[in-house]
Amino acid sequence: MEIRKKINLKNYNRAGLLESFSKHEVPVISTTSNVDITKLKKYVDINSVNFFISMSYFVSLTINEIPQLKQRIIENVLYEYDTINPGYTILLDDETFTFCDSIHSNLFKTFNQESIETISKVKETPDTEMKDKNDMFFISNIPWFSFTSFSHPYFSKYSYIPIVTFGKYYSTNDSVFIPVAIQVNHALVDGIHLGKFYKKLSQYLLKAEKYLNG
Repeated sequence: MEIRKKINLKNYNRAGLLESFSKHEVPVISTTSNVDITKLKKYVDINSVNFFISMSYFVSLTINEIPQLKQRIIENVLYEYDTINPGYTILLDDETFTFCDSIHSNLFKTFNQESIETISKVKETPDTEMKDKNDMFFISNIPWFSFTSFSHPYFSKYSYIPIVTFGKYYSTNDSVFIPVAIQVNHALVDGIHLGKFYKKLSQYLLKAEKYLNG
């Protein structure tokens, strides 16, 4: 089964922008927005569900609905993946971290079980290998502080892989918010696509119980 399709640049409406931003020394852009997680936080507290995995699930649903976030340039060829999978950074007992490659699923039960199993495995056998992960996107968790901006180091050949970062959530009046940062390559992703990311993510989170019970 084909997991990605080649995009003909002659029919690609952003071909000029791709060429232009590909020449930049720093082609990545990053932004942060505070996202309302009131309903998600209430659900995970009542049902003893892992917050990080639940939040990652909604991010994974969102990213897989936005074509531009699934596009990659590999050896000067533009591809779009059918589905991309989440990869986590997981804190270890010695305060270092490991990478963790997981699998996307539209069903939370499946997503949750896969994430629990893969996180458990890498805690026993850490993985810091820098292998090809073009069929993935990355999620980092910084629960010790809130932030208004965030950026990550990157290899230029893998700069097309989106990186999402969660900060420490906080309460305002009767609502709970969390800073969510996303870093992308401007050769493939524009502000309008980032706007869609936050809009879709917020829409999912407003119906958190429905999807987590599905």
